[in-house]
Amino acid sequence: MAVSGYRPGRKALAAIATASLAVILALAWLKGWSPGLARHEQLVEWMRREGVAGPLVCIGVQFLQVVIFAIPGEITQFAAGYVFGATLGFAYSIVGIMAGSAFNFAFAKALGRPAVERIVGADRLARIDASMRSRRGSVAVVALFLMPGAPKDAMAYAAGLSALGISRFLILSVPARMPALLASTVMGSQLYSRNIVTVIWIGAGAGLAIAAAAYYRWKRKNR
Repeated sequence: MAVSGYRPGRKALAAIATASLAVILALAWLKGWSPGLARHEQLVEWMRREGVAGPLVCIGVQFLQVVIFAIPGEITQFAAGYVFGATLGFAYSIVGIMAGSAFNFAFAKALGRPAVERIVGADRLARIDASMRSRRGSVAVVALFLMPGAPKDAMAYAAGLSALGISRFLILSVPARMPALLASTVMGSQLYSRNIVTVIWIGAGAGLAIAAAAYYRWKRKNR
């Protein structure tokens, strides 16, 4: 169900959300981060900074790729596993992804449907809305975020327009994102260790999962 009108304090929240997004995008542009987020070598260089800087960069990069959802998350997650290993790469990535998802959700909740349509696109938003309003309710949300190839970051914006609260949204969506995230970080760590056979097996499994999800969506569409 879409959010309409302003509740008490909604204008202030909308102003804060708009200003926050503007600052994030301005920093990404001024610092030259946006192109670098799509380049593995650049990401690895950023994350290898000494002390706490490297982990903070990793968390920030994951946050940015969720907010600027056109950037492929697999690249940033792969780089996290390559630099920090599977365990720490996964941990840092999930923190950044949770923060980014919460931001997208709150941004949509504050500004409402017109702003989200400009970011996500009206057609895509309508398709996500239809899926989230299905009879399965919470199960549908988990299934959508679990499905390989689904536009998860765009769905975080769309979820902010639903009746879900932010806590329930994170409880449902974050665990559903973990299998794909774990696969990406493990692949990155195994590539660093030059364990090419494991990388190939994980890649093949991910490819099969994506193909199965694409077939399922095609079958539903043609029913």
